[in-house]
Amino acid sequence: MAGCCILLLGLAWNVSAHARTTDSLVTMRGTILDAGSGEELRFVTIRVDGMRLGTVSSKGGAFLLRIPSGADSVTLTYSLIGYRTQQVRLPLENARLTVRLTEEPLRAREVVVVAEDPAVRIMRKVLARKAAQNDTIRRYTYLLYSKFVAVTDTATASRSSGRGDTTVFSILESFSKGYVERPGRSFNEIIQRRQTANIPAQANFVTFGTNLNVYDDVVNILDQEIASPFATDAIDVYDFTLMSNEEDSIVRIDVEPKSSARRGFTGSIFINTLRYVPVEVRLLPNRAVNLPFDAALSYRQTFTELGGAALMPEALSIASSMKADILFLLSPRLDITIENFCYDYDLRAVFDDDVFDRRRVEASADADSFDSTFWRTHVKIPLRREEELAYEEIRLAQENPDSLMTTTFLDRYIGPVTRTIARLGRSPFTGFDDVFRYNRIHGAYVGAGIRVRPDTIVEVLALGGYGVDDRRLYGTLGATLFVDDRQRWSIDGNVSRRLQRRDNPFAVRNALITFTSLLFNNDYGDYYYATGWEAGLSYGWGQLRFIRNDVYERPSRLRVFVRSERQETARQRSSFSIFNRDAPVRDNPAIFGGNMQTLGGDLYLSYNPQRNLSRTGLGISGELSEPSILPSDFRFRWLEVHALARIATMPLWTLDVSLNAGWSDGDVPPQRFFSLESAVSGIVSGSAFRGVRVKEFYGDRYVSLALAHNFGEVIPGLLRIPNVASFGIEFIAMGSIGWTAFRDRTLAYTGTTLNTTNNTAEKLYYEVGLGINRILLLLRFDISARISQRAMPQFFFTLTMATF
Repeated sequence: MAGCCILLLGLAWNVSAHARTTDSLVTMRGTILDAGSGEELRFVTIRVDGMRLGTVSSKGGAFLLRIPSGADSVTLTYSLIGYRTQQVRLPLENARLTVRLTEEPLRAREVVVVAEDPAVRIMRKVLARKAAQNDTIRRYTYLLYSKFVAVTDTATASRSSGRGDTTVFSILESFSKGYVERPGRSFNEIIQRRQTANIPAQANFVTFGTNLNVYDDVVNILDQEIASPFATDAIDVYDFTLMSNEEDSIVRIDVEPKSSARRGFTGSIFINTLRYVPVEVRLLPNRAVNLPFDAALSYRQTFTELGGAALMPEALSIASSMKADILFLLSPRLDITIENFCYDYDLRAVFDDDVFDRRRVEASADADSFDSTFWRTHVKIPLRREEELAYEEIRLAQENPDSLMTTTFLDRYIGPVTRTIARLGRSPFTGFDDVFRYNRIHGAYVGAGIRVRPDTIVEVLALGGYGVDDRRLYGTLGATLFVDDRQRWSIDGNVSRRLQRRDNPFAVRNALITFTSLLFNNDYGDYYYATGWEAGLSYGWGQLRFIRNDVYERPSRLRVFVRSERQETARQRSSFSIFNRDAPVRDNPAIFGGNMQTLGGDLYLSYNPQRNLSRTGLGISGELSEPSILPSDFRFRWLEVHALARIATMPLWTLDVSLNAGWSDGDVPPQRFFSLESAVSGIVSGSAFRGVRVKEFYGDRYVSLALAHNFGEVIPGLLRIPNVASFGIEFIAMGSIGWTAFRDRTLAYTGTTLNTTNNTAEKLYYEVGLGINRILLLLRFDISARISQRAMPQFFFTLTMATF
């Protein structure tokens, strides 16, 4: 009985606390209209005088404020460029308001012929004011509300909202806290998030915050750096034209890049000439900016001054509209709106640098536990009616797929398969490659893989499967222990029984090998069996970056390890393929079997072998097998280097340089030979050679150099071809050279007859080519000419993923 009383008292206390929280806030909501036309006004700034409270009106002119109670009245200020600022004192009580703003156009500029447009003089003062701020503001925190809304046509959405041929397809919302250290370091922790039922919570990381700030020198949109009108060198990059009276307190200046061959913005910026700071910008990217399917995009941002000490971004709206015409078969329409509101800045915030060791965006443990009170009290940009309805409509459609307006064969039968494959690529699964793959050794492989973190300091990896043709069980069991709070130091270990590749497994991945082997009987890999264990110690630095399948790693890392494996030759077991069944299958080279124990290390600087993390990076890997140190059957030293760099040769032109080299010494066994990476069945990855046959050149030493110069669109916007290359065709000139050789000692030790470039008359392999980039947005088509080892140039046509 006493326990029940305590429980009831606890419930009563929670209810009363909730009531006090809600009652302590006054809700003032309303709609802002043009006093003359009655049009709903978007992007009106509403501030509460004397408080650090504010918001911005939504697309439908709606706004909502939650104001702490206690005062008898409150003064609200409504402001929008082109309208008269309005201040209204109101009783502090729950209210629904209708606000009408009177248009007040900026006064026209008097036409006076001068050597320099007055706008340039104003912008010099704006840039000087910004430079002074950059010298003083280094670290700060802020709160952020973000909303992402995707709208499409009813056919693409497969449902109708009953509001014409426009349907809300998905919504993502979040509140987060941002941490910034200028220049270049930022972190956002999501406090609360919600999204429509067709979007997994793990995909809701829409937190642009102050990372998209036109007051910075550069705005990054879709990985394209766009020069800002407020960049340090903006006077040299932009033409500025004053469009209003210079004597007004707020003036309009139109901006236009001086060159169409440089990424920039066109549009208007509004400057407070009393403080020489921007109030608002309304911009469009110029034609040099490549947007998917030649989309239209508008960028609008307002700013707030904090005690006269700093100018910070406040409201941001990005609206994009595109029609994705694809090969004259598909033509879905997609409209995307992103709205941000930044508030509660703290320019004196003290926080640990540890936050920048985490992912760029992370969700707190309670982010997905929906807190209705939090959302009611913190809402910044209210949802429109159709957005509110979309949450429920999408939930019902997910629960009852048969209710969809159109259910095609693909939706009904192929859809579940693609969704299952996608699910296997998300935590805790390691990817579809660990469920099924195919090659000429084990034939079909079926299995599973999971990666889990039972707590914050331990990560466990478990892989298992069966090779159908070689009738062999495979498995890996590994664990990583993070030693320190920052999770920079880690100890890892695993035991495994696996089919190992001696070529670079990340140059041509298992998924592509499965594709070319099953279809064309063309297996790229060289394989051997390895059974044993490995233990390593790692130290990483830099902000965690996404690699693949919910795996994040630091861009720079040093790892040392010890490895012990029993290695044996893998024999070809399968020759099945859908096409080319009678084609000869390339033999899998034999290795020297035995117990190989090695000491090794990897040093990665802005580099990861699985994914390009940076345009410039360096990776060095080495191994030592020495019987006097470890009981190994082999004695050799092995080293490989990968280096890449991107150099800007013109504003829209870049040169990509990729250098790879390998060296080995001692009694090098065949499983430690190098080979030049190449195309397979007309498909190529990265900087691999286009004209080399699969595994044509081996060696115990090698060097390869690839140069690719991207000339961009040459003339921006000229070759944006609907249905084929609406992103804009780019032209790439490329050339590659490679060299491989065996030392006499290796030839005597192994007796190998594998070919090297050093055995040819030219001693080198070289090729040149032309690439046509961004066909269908994601593809690149190359025409290459092999010049070496041929009396006449031999031409090759290859396909690869687009270069960005």
